[in-house]
Amino acid sequence: PLKTNLTPLSPLAPFPLSKCPRYIQNTTTMLPPPPPDAAPTPTKGTATDYNKIYAVRAVTWFCSLVMFSVAASIDDYNNYEGLKFTVAIGVIAWVYLTVLVGNFIGANYAHHEIMPVDMVEQKFCKPIDAGMLFFVYTATICASTESSECKSVGSYDPGCSKFAASATFAWFASFGFLATMIVRDPAAFMKLVKGGASDNYDDIDAPTILPPTGTSKPEQKVVDL
Repeated sequence: PLKTNLTPLSPLAPFPLSKCPRYIQNTTTMLPPPPPDAAPTPTKGTATDYNKIYAVRAVTWFCSLVMFSVAASIDDYNNYEGLKFTVAIGVIAWVYLTVLVGNFIGANYAHHEIMPVDMVEQKFCKPIDAGMLFFVYTATICASTESSECKSVGSYDPGCSKFAASATFAWFASFGFLATMIVRDPAAFMKLVKGGASDNYDDIDAPTILPPTGTSKPEQKVVDL
């Protein structure tokens, strides 16, 4: 018979416990689940900024209301093209601001909002506010022109005071839309005013000019912007 180096296991030899599935299962250490990710900390001042924005919007809402309601109360205002335009733009601005202010109040005090306030401000209101500023300012010019042409004949004409009041609140509404844009994004507004210019440019070093023979230090011209 062939000889081998294998030694038969003795029936009394202890079985290694490390090969026992039950032993492995019972001695396996279970790691605790990882803690959930912490909620992101809200940026400081975000809520305050929205409060400021909608405080300005509330004032603009009132100004646009007076702007078109006073103009519409003038007798035969349909005979004035400037007043008709003022009334139309005032109504549009008032409805637009009513929706925004109502959505903000519902989101913060009634827990019911049409759309998230931050998404509305960043996605929709930026271009709409710019357009509203243009049209409200145009209506302001129209109302001011009609007011300057109003002349009382013989005695005091109360209609002229209505022309002046409508033009005054139209100016306030225009400033309200402008203030809203500034409060929401002051950095972008300043960039728009400066025309994209930046004051952060340092002096630009011109190419180094080789020194004349006999000098040890190269000359360097500095271009000052």
